[in-house]
Amino acid sequence: MQYPNEHKKIVSNLLDGKFIISSHLFNVIKEQEDDYIEFFKKSYGFDLKVEADFAYLSSDDVKETRTRDFVLFLAVLCRELDYSGKNFRDTVELGSLDISETFELLKQSSKWEILEKTTVADFEKFITTWTGKNLLMKTGSQFKFTKAVIVFLSFAVNIANAKIKEEN
Repeated sequence: MQYPNEHKKIVSNLLDGKFIISSHLFNVIKEQEDDYIEFFKKSYGFDLKVEADFAYLSSDDVKETRTRDFVLFLAVLCRELDYSGKNFRDTVELGSLDISETFELLKQSSKWEILEKTTVADFEKFITTWTGKNLLMKTGSQFKFTKAVIVFLSFAVNIANAKIKEEN
């Protein structure tokens, strides 16, 4: 494989757990998608997932608590948005959320006891961490999810479907 000039940046971003969102780097990956899939599999044992608008690494062997914390955050947030009469899918995929209002919403949840034992408890740092991973975009006191959130929403749906199947 002839490595592009951006190769080091692509590799370091992906290995750091960042989503590469539609950008020049994403276009470079798309142009050499098969080569990059093979490179990450052979070099690191990771699966490179290239979606329509973003790319990321995945592995069944990784036991990363940050990802678990994000899934818990998203689940509780969606639950609370739903209880407050908002369409959580539209809010998560299209809307902006106020950081302090969202934190208060989470703290008032009956599920807060779960979240306060995770990295979500330091909410400002949590938002900053996931902004750095390109999963959130922060503007002033607001944040919104990037298109990469669909990975976590799909994961949650799969878990829910598996639980329903178990019960039946």
